[in-house]
Amino acid sequence: MRGLVSCIRRYPDAEETDYFIVTSDASLRTNSLHSRMNLNAGEIGEITIAEGFVSVFEPIEGEKTRNEIGREIEKAAAGMMKGALHRIMVPQVDSVTEKMHKKLGDAMLLLAHKLTIGAPIVVRFHNDIDGASGAYALYKTVRFACETSEHIAYKPNITWRMHGSVSYSREDATADVLTCNNYECMEKPLLLILDFGTSDESNAGLEVAKSRFDIVWLDHHPIIEGFEGRKLDHYINPWNFGGDSNYTAGFLTCVFAKTLANIDTRDIEEASFIGDYSEHSKPTVASRKLAALLDLVTSDTRVIAGIKGNLTPADIDAVLGDRAKSEELIAYAENRVSEMLDLAIGSVKIYKAGKTQIYVTDFNDVRINEQERYPLPGRFASKLLGRIEELNRSPCILLLHFGSFVSARMSKKLIGKVELLRVLDAVRSDFPNYVESTGGHSNAASIKLKGEEMKKEIVRHTVEKLKEEIGA
Repeated sequence: MRGLVSCIRRYPDAEETDYFIVTSDASLRTNSLHSRMNLNAGEIGEITIAEGFVSVFEPIEGEKTRNEIGREIEKAAAGMMKGALHRIMVPQVDSVTEKMHKKLGDAMLLLAHKLTIGAPIVVRFHNDIDGASGAYALYKTVRFACETSEHIAYKPNITWRMHGSVSYSREDATADVLTCNNYECMEKPLLLILDFGTSDESNAGLEVAKSRFDIVWLDHHPIIEGFEGRKLDHYINPWNFGGDSNYTAGFLTCVFAKTLANIDTRDIEEASFIGDYSEHSKPTVASRKLAALLDLVTSDTRVIAGIKGNLTPADIDAVLGDRAKSEELIAYAENRVSEMLDLAIGSVKIYKAGKTQIYVTDFNDVRINEQERYPLPGRFASKLLGRIEELNRSPCILLLHFGSFVSARMSKKLIGKVELLRVLDAVRSDFPNYVESTGGHSNAASIKLKGEEMKKEIVRHTVEKLKEEIGA
C-alpha cells in the first residue's frame, strides 16, 4: 500500500509515535497510525499496516508520485465540500452572503485540505454568545463531515480555545504556536479566529502567527485602518461586502460551516443574532433558550461540572444533550438577570442631553453576590439598556463602569446621529495617560483604562463629550 506521511505527533520519552498517513491505493484515506520507526513528514513509501501499527515502510522516490498524491489530496478535499449557498430570505443578509460565498468557500476548502492531511488546527472563538454559537456550529459541521467522509479515518487534530479578549496578542499567538510544537507537518497548521481581533492591538499577535500558520479570520467588527489582518487572503468580514455588524460573527461562521456540510443551524444562527442584538433577530423559544445557555456557560464555566477554565464546543454539546441540566441552568440565568435588572434600574444616575438621556451606573452596585461571575458586566450593560429602552420611549445611552472598564451602550435609533466610537476615541486622546484603548461596534463599545484612579473623571468627561456630540 502506498502512503504519504503527512503529519507526525511526537510524545516526549514515548517509544511509539503517531503518524498521520495518507494512503492512496483504492481510495485516498488519512489514517492515524503508530510506529517505532523514525519517519519524516512528506515521505512517501510502500507500507504494511497491522492493527493500526506501521510495521514496514519502504521509501519511494519520484516527483511524479508526489504530484499524483497531491492531486488526490486536492480532489478529496474538494469532495468533502458538500454544502451550498445559505439563504435566510432576508434580502440585506442574503445579498452579503452571496457576495462572500466564493471567499468563504475558498477558506473552507483550505480547512478541508488541512483535515485531509491530518494537520493541527487551532480555533479561537470569542467568549460570548456570538463567538460560542459560531464555534458550536463549526464543531458540529466538521464532526459530521469527518464522520461521513470516506477520506477521514482519524479524530481531527483540533484545539478549541475560548478567547476572553477583543484582541489577539503576541502571548496568544505564542500559546498557539506552542500547541502545535509537538507536531511535524508537511504544511503549516491552520489557525481560525472567530469574532474578535479586528484592531491594531492584534497586529503583534498576527505578526507571530502568520509565519507559523495559515490563517482564516472571521469577524464582523468595524475594520480599523491600521489592522494588518485585513490583508490576509482569508480575512472575511461583512463590512467588506456591503454589510455591517448586524451580520453577526456567529451567523457568518454558520454560513462558512454550511459550505462544508448542510446541517441544521437555524437555532444557532438565531442565538447569535439574539446575543449581539442584531436587527435581523427573529427569536424563537428554542433560540432564546440556547442564547441564555451560551451566555451563562461562556460567562462562568464553573456551572458545568468538571470545567474550570477553557470551554469547548464539545462541552456545550454535552450540556445541550442533558435536557434537565440545561433547563436548570437556563432558569438560573433568567432569574439572576431579572433580579439584577431590578436593582440596576433603581441605581442609575440620569443626565439629560436634549431629548436623549444618558444613564450611568456602577456594576458593583447591582451585583448580588461578588462570587458569582454571571452575568459579565459588558453583557449586563446590553441587557440593562434593553430594560431602560422598555421604560423610556426616547433613545438613550448607558455607561456602566466596573474595575478598569467602562461599557458604553446606545440605542440603535441614535446610530448615524451619535458617533459613539469617535466620542470614545476622543476621550482616549484627552486622557492618554489613563486610557489604554477604546473600541467596539457603533452602538456597543468600551473604554479600557490603565487603572482606576481617574475613572470617575473619565466617566464624567465621557458624559460631557456625548452631550457635545448630541448637541445638547
